[in-house]
Amino acid sequence: MPAGENAGLSERRSVYLLAAVNLVALGSLAAPVMAGIPLKIDALMLPDQRATALATVLTLGGLAALISNPLFGALSDRTRGQLGRRRPWMLGGTVAGLLGVAALSASDSLPAIMISWVCTQTAFNAVLAVAAALLADTVPESRRAAASGVFTAAAFVGVLPPLVLTALLPRHVDLVSFVMPVAALAVVGVAMTVPDRASSALRAARRGLRAAPVSPAFVAVWLQRFAMQSALSLATAFTLYMIIDRMTSDPVAATPIAMIATVAGGAGIVVGAAFGGAWASRLHRYMPFLVCGAVGLAAGASLRAVAEVPIALWVASAVGGLAVGAYLAVNLALAMRVLPEGRAGTYLGVLNVAETIPQVLVPLVAAGLLRIGQSDPISGASDNYLALYASAAVLALLSLATLPALRRASRQETPVPIHCRS
Repeated sequence: MPAGENAGLSERRSVYLLAAVNLVALGSLAAPVMAGIPLKIDALMLPDQRATALATVLTLGGLAALISNPLFGALSDRTRGQLGRRRPWMLGGTVAGLLGVAALSASDSLPAIMISWVCTQTAFNAVLAVAAALLADTVPESRRAAASGVFTAAAFVGVLPPLVLTALLPRHVDLVSFVMPVAALAVVGVAMTVPDRASSALRAARRGLRAAPVSPAFVAVWLQRFAMQSALSLATAFTLYMIIDRMTSDPVAATPIAMIATVAGGAGIVVGAAFGGAWASRLHRYMPFLVCGAVGLAAGASLRAVAEVPIALWVASAVGGLAVGAYLAVNLALAMRVLPEGRAGTYLGVLNVAETIPQVLVPLVAAGLLRIGQSDPISGASDNYLALYASAAVLALLSLATLPALRRASRQETPVPIHCRS
């Protein structure tokens, strides 16, 4: 088999393995966020206390993710050993994450929920940070949008199994929460075979720590991801409680509706990321995907703001998901395009901060937006979901303000990979 073909097969294998790691890591966080923690808090707190308690728990988890992403990304840039730079952190984070889920399942008080969720977020965000860095190490520039699409799509595929199981088994959420962390041990075990280029990249990282400046294009990529992730978080915040207040008046009956909405949104993200990333790689132009992503998310949030029946909520979730998927694939490819050499772990960890800061701020902001006015104009409930989701739509459109700074990077010509040259 020709050397170029061998290299291409090895590259595709590495992409799929790293995508599988992304799948199980994000999937491990899905069931606790969407059902496990909200239901535990609902059982512990009075109705007028639950939103604040949930916001507090999610904020603390977001802070843990905020710290762990750049920290473990930077540590992996400088780690040396027989296992390479990235792989020790990937394996250690998976083991620690499983232990965190076990502690969360056993929690029977608000402080215990807080501590166990912080540990779980820290561990799995370490896995997410180093998996993204390995992807940047592995894939040449000409195929990064397509690889980013697969990587992003896989993450949201990972959300689907625990959420489907939660919808089918709403009274056994704690048990469902173990499915993906256990699967993660097996997947990461196989992914330990992904090449981890330690020596040359480590020297480049050491040079970069002294000399690599932050480019304006990377700042623009970061700001746009921050705005879009904040809009997405607002658009999906307190979905379970909105369904209870507007549609069911019953937490158990609301859980399957919320899970279907999340599945619809996740499926949209998977399709949008996979097809949008592949299309962007062929066109070598990213700007249309950034625009469609922002406008599509705004449309989905606007529909969610007035949804009174499950079908409207599910359509809103699917529309927003398609848009966000295409956007995320292109955003990650753009970020990898403007990274300094040898600093993938550090810079992609910093990029992930743009996703984790909203986890810290958005629950608190969302809780405040729910208090605007006397009640929800749609349902008459005390929490104003119309104000919450309309704010998400506005913020998604505001993310377009970063486009002028991204115009040149989005059209940059891509080099031909060395193994493909004659």
